[in-house]
Amino acid sequence: MASFVHVMPLDDVIGHEGTPDCVCGPGGQPVETVATREPVGMIYHHHAVRPCSLWEASAEAR
Repeated sequence: MASFVHVMPLDDVIGHEGTPDCVCGPGGQPVETVATREPVGMIYHHHAVRPCSLWEASAEAR
């Protein structure tokens, strides 16, 4: 897989790491091409401890 994107809450009670090992236990969703259905990346959605309205997406360095 080529790319990883982490969608993390801003201003949460805890600091989130841009890794799959973050303490919030982010869920991963594979991204595939439409034509070949080959995996090209992964989106990790981090869980907020407190409800928030601001989110940011950051690419994981690979």
